[in-house]
Amino acid sequence: MSLFGAMISGVSGLNAQSQNLGVISDNISNLNTIGYKGTVGRFSTLVTESATNTSYTPGGVRFHPTALISKQGLLQATSSNTAAAISGDGFFVVRGTNNPGSDNEIFFTRAGDFKPDDDGYLRNTAGYYVQGWATDRNGNLLDPAGTATTSNSSAVSDLQVLDINSILTAAASTTSIEFGANLNRNETAFVGGSNVSTTLGVDGTAALAGQAGITAGDSFDITYNGTTTTITIAAGETLSDIAAKISAVTGATATATSTGANDTLTITGSFADQDVVITNNNNTPLTALGFTGPFPATLAATYTGGDLASGTVAENNTMPVTIFDSLGSAHVVQLQVIKLGQNRWGFELTGSTAADELDPALHPDGLIQSGIITFNGDGSLRTFTDNAETTNLVDQDIAVNWSNGSNANQITIDLGIVGLTNGVTQFGAGSDSNGNLVEYDTKFINQDGAQAGSMVNYGFTEDGFLQVEFANGVKRPIYKLAIATFEAPDEMENHTGNVYRQTRESGDYLLREPGLNGAGNVVASALESSNVDLAVEFTNMIVTQRAYSANTKTITTTDEMLDELIRIKR
Repeated sequence: MSLFGAMISGVSGLNAQSQNLGVISDNISNLNTIGYKGTVGRFSTLVTESATNTSYTPGGVRFHPTALISKQGLLQATSSNTAAAISGDGFFVVRGTNNPGSDNEIFFTRAGDFKPDDDGYLRNTAGYYVQGWATDRNGNLLDPAGTATTSNSSAVSDLQVLDINSILTAAASTTSIEFGANLNRNETAFVGGSNVSTTLGVDGTAALAGQAGITAGDSFDITYNGTTTTITIAAGETLSDIAAKISAVTGATATATSTGANDTLTITGSFADQDVVITNNNNTPLTALGFTGPFPATLAATYTGGDLASGTVAENNTMPVTIFDSLGSAHVVQLQVIKLGQNRWGFELTGSTAADELDPALHPDGLIQSGIITFNGDGSLRTFTDNAETTNLVDQDIAVNWSNGSNANQITIDLGIVGLTNGVTQFGAGSDSNGNLVEYDTKFINQDGAQAGSMVNYGFTEDGFLQVEFANGVKRPIYKLAIATFEAPDEMENHTGNVYRQTRESGDYLLREPGLNGAGNVVASALESSNVDLAVEFTNMIVTQRAYSANTKTITTTDEMLDELIRIKR
């Protein structure tokens, strides 16, 4: 070992400790910097030559500044609606301009003290503009062209600088109408199609076999909804007995007169919207009784979808509701209902075809949608379908087209959950608090639209949306913050303005929605404080000072030994 080696080792110690003091001073100076991530000094040995049993060559020390980028800082509440902090992993994506191009560098930061500039773009204190995805009114992510996109990528071209002035006025077109009402179970059903026998001289009190050329064993068929039932005339059965057999068949009812002469049998469809077919089977009893043929004969439905809208048939009850189009204009539509049979109702959603109302070419007579509502025996909703009962209208979009230039509404009609009584029900008529009969009880009608209104407030939500509130009460998400995650965030490169750059060691960034796929959650109206601990920094400062002083002693002692060596020659 040489004395010069000892002196050089001491110099390396002075250099390392002075750099460590620089780290400590930087940490303390940024104690109140939002989102600042402290750095700690680490040391490692510098070996110039391996030691042997008889010699040792000093090398010194190396200094390694280590950033604590992944260490969470304390979150503190703030009164700013546009401030945001990240709880967990990830960084806000920022740019240095509010109109970035492909050549503008991407930075990452935890400093979420965002405020709008003069043009409404959100930037933090250091002047970096935060980016995110534009969203539709339901919060779905969109790219700058308005096309649906996904967050699980590194497609930074999908992001935009958040601009609170992008929507200053908005209307909320109606997309859902909820009905809560009771339909009177005791309502008289609209009469279905019928056919009446006309043979003179039939005695309804006597056995039918033997009259009008009818014999025991003659039969006829009744077909309803694809199912055929055979009615056989037995010896001794009267017209009333045959009527009872017919009424026991689903889809048909029958009545018979019993005056003793010229009695008749009437067959009627049980449901006004469905056909019933009667057909001679064994011999021709229907023909013999004088039913209107030719056979097969159809008892035609007396109601079809659209009859309420056209006024051909009168409704049993109407429930009006005001809805809004995409321009904020109000329109009144009605849900009209008619009882078609036991536990079965027809409905029609209708409106006006006057100027600036429904498009008459697409909605003749103002009909928007018609269909069938059926109920279970306990009064709960069973089905909600179109007229053919082939399309389930639960959660089904129904197009409403206007003639005023607005976009078509896509509306779902919510009558409650199938099997429950939390929407439209069918019970008998009740009474109000004054004892008055209430045949149809409307409990609530809700819709989610609103007329045009100006922006009155804005701010981040806990889901990371930038949400705008309008004077009409509508709250609409217009952007969603993007969170960038890295495999090794502590390996990112520090840059002026409390931002970081991606490096090869940090790995590529991935864009995530807040709280998904490993990204931290956004905490609205909060800021992340510096992760520097002042007490620790003061302690490190004292230790560094002592270490520096000790290294100076090494140098002065070595210098004294060199002086002694020089004096030997003298």
